[in-house]
Amino acid sequence: MLFCNTCRAARMVLAGLIIPLFMVLGLAPQKAQAQDYGWFLLDLPQGWQAEAPADMAGTWILTLSGPDEAVHARILVGKTAGPPDAADVAALLRAAAGMREPVRRADSQYVFRGKDALGVESAGIVGADPQAGLYMAVLCSGEVDRAEELLGALRGGSNPAMLPVRHTVRGSIEPRFMPAAP
Repeated sequence: MLFCNTCRAARMVLAGLIIPLFMVLGLAPQKAQAQDYGWFLLDLPQGWQAEAPADMAGTWILTLSGPDEAVHARILVGKTAGPPDAADVAALLRAAAGMREPVRRADSQYVFRGKDALGVESAGIVGADPQAGLYMAVLCSGEVDRAEELLGALRGGSNPAMLPVRHTVRGSIEPRFMPAAP
């Protein structure tokens, strides 16, 4: 009888420990695997949602919405008629948005930021992979600063040369969308 009561007590204690452990493990946030889009990998930050990629006139487009839909982004990957020139692509996108000239970065990336023709805060960063003949543009509108986490989540893939990177200006790292001081 004593043995049965001891076994029963041990099972209850064990169940009291194991059940909460499984609950904690089941409720723990799971790290999502990076989505492979070929040219790049994307670990979608919390609160961001991606639509299915689309192809428009030979340009691949991924549309994303940020937390609380306060920021929207589009990632464009395409080819140009000649060698991909990030400056030309940035100038065209900037002109379409009605903003100032893009600022060149040391690694051949170009950025612009300001109010678009509708008065909405907008920004863009364009990079190219000359070896592959491709460019990548990331365009954001709304609360642009909230897109930094998304830009940081872009990595790897077959064309890392065109990914947005942080830059060091006067010893400090600046956000990807902030133009360098003149």
